[in-house]
Amino acid sequence: MKTMKQKLKTACILFLSALSVATAQPRRLSLQEAVQVGLERNMEIQNAGLERQKSESWQKEQQSRLYPQVEAYSNFNYYFALPKLVVPGEIFGQEGDIPVEFGTKLDWGSGFRATQLLYNRSYYTSLKLARQKTDLEGLTMRQKQEETAYSISQVYYLCLATWQQTNHLSVTLESMEQLLKITGLQQQNGVIRKVDHEQVLVDQNNLRTEVEQLSRLYDQQIRLLKYLTGMDPDSEVVLTDSLAFSNEQADLYLPDWGNRTELKHLEKQMEVVGLSKSMNKQAYQPTLSGFAQYYYQGQRNQFDFFKGGSDKFFKVGFVGLSLSIPVFSGFEKQAKIKQNDITLMQLQNTRNNTLQFFRKEFADAKQQYEDSWQAVIRQRQNIGIAEENYRVNLQAYQEQTISLVELLRVQNSLTEAHLSYDNALLQWKNAELGLKKSRGEILNF
Repeated sequence: MKTMKQKLKTACILFLSALSVATAQPRRLSLQEAVQVGLERNMEIQNAGLERQKSESWQKEQQSRLYPQVEAYSNFNYYFALPKLVVPGEIFGQEGDIPVEFGTKLDWGSGFRATQLLYNRSYYTSLKLARQKTDLEGLTMRQKQEETAYSISQVYYLCLATWQQTNHLSVTLESMEQLLKITGLQQQNGVIRKVDHEQVLVDQNNLRTEVEQLSRLYDQQIRLLKYLTGMDPDSEVVLTDSLAFSNEQADLYLPDWGNRTELKHLEKQMEVVGLSKSMNKQAYQPTLSGFAQYYYQGQRNQFDFFKGGSDKFFKVGFVGLSLSIPVFSGFEKQAKIKQNDITLMQLQNTRNNTLQFFRKEFADAKQQYEDSWQAVIRQRQNIGIAEENYRVNLQAYQEQTISLVELLRVQNSLTEAHLSYDNALLQWKNAELGLKKSRGEILNF
């Protein structure tokens, strides 16, 4: 029985271990998936989305005045001094004016009142303004998405380049280990000096240190990528894309600046300010409202409203129209209109400056793309030359026609060629990103 329990316990442990291993599988992540995850989880984008929801809620708040405003009320008044009305004494057969008290000490009214806006040009413009502000928040969210996608793409490519450089150095390190064994045997046989063998050991240690540093740097970059995408910092991630080079250049056509979200955002701001200016102008126009009230009013000198009798409260009801015509506001509206005009001029200047910056940005991105594309081709050629040079010199070293120092120099040249190629690929990918950004296509995959 005890043996059976031990077997069951062991089986459970093995099952849980297998389950934990299965659940700990690293997530395979392409660049497109990384950007998509970032757009869904990035906190700044989420806050921008919440800001847009606030704007939509404010828009509904503005629309509420289109509906009747109805309220119930109850007012109770105690007049410790009754209001008086002065009437001619002739009414009572007396000379002069006589003050006469009106009403009762207790006045209680309860009922409903309603108002309905019928015409207010400024208010209807404010509804358009609310919709434009909602659209403006949507463009702000779009900007956050583009900035996040650009940052994630940059870090993703940086991780790929660091990983690729680490792999190249690791291959070189393996070659160094083989070379170290060869030089060790050669030293024992008296073919080379001890100092030559130790030089290989020093180079190997330096190379191992560089590999370790790149590995730590890669881990830091992966953590940054997880942060930008909103992923769990403890999750395992494997990047599936590569720094693949295309022999065909991208289209370098002049973009349509209207695709840039920054420009759309500025133009939407100008629309918002224009509507604000219209509202201030329309504030001079009249406002027409309808109103209605229906209530019960009771007037007593003693608090006996709830005692017997049906004549304690009286029905009162009326409807009407209210017209308000602004005449003079101390030049407040003129000052606001002037402020709107200044803001519009500022936004127009910003728009013109932004267009100039877009042209410069595209020209820089185009030049950087062309230069980096040519640099990748040159570095790829250098790798071919360096590999052939290393093969020839390795054979020559084995035939003892060149020194170890010369072989190490050639090997370092090959390593530098690989690293330079990786850097050139990274610069080319970043230039490609810059080109997409300058066209407003950073979210297109």
